[in-house]
Amino acid sequence: DTKDGYVPTLSNNDLTATATGGANNWHHGRSTLGFTTGKWYWEVTASGNAMIGIEPTSEDIDRQYFNEGTSAGLASRDGWLSFGGTDVVTGQTDWSDGDTIGVAFNANDGYIYFYINGSLSYSYDSTMSNSVFKKPAYSVYGGWTLTFNFGDAGFDETPPTGYQAVATQNGARES
Repeated sequence: DTKDGYVPTLSNNDLTATATGGANNWHHGRSTLGFTTGKWYWEVTASGNAMIGIEPTSEDIDRQYFNEGTSAGLASRDGWLSFGGTDVVTGQTDWSDGDTIGVAFNANDGYIYFYINGSLSYSYDSTMSNSVFKKPAYSVYGGWTLTFNFGDAGFDETPPTGYQAVATQNGARES
């Protein structure tokens, strides 16, 4: 899923998103697969300071950037985490270009964990409903690039115990 106005350029079997065209604009998108409940893990390698997280598919994807306004999504960048458009975690260690960012999301209770190169950096207990369908989401800006790893060829880091790859064989599905 991608934003209509500024669609990121997708490559690498749609696992890499780059903001091209409209270099001074955010380019927003979501993964193809999502889930309602369960414990899920994916990794992202960033070039630039993009936003990554998760959001319900009921949120309008055609907006300026991920987690804009009253969104029910969880978005992270610059060592902060925003939920529903409000900063709920600030002043944490941020990732650098080339770092492996691990995202673990417990869709049963709304907990999200961010790992940088295998070490837990920060987490948050949201009230995101376990009855809504949600997907990993992102926004890239200018020439920034994000490369996703949903575990098809294994992960760079070890996922937390009980968390699984966002894959159809684990129950993830399209919506």
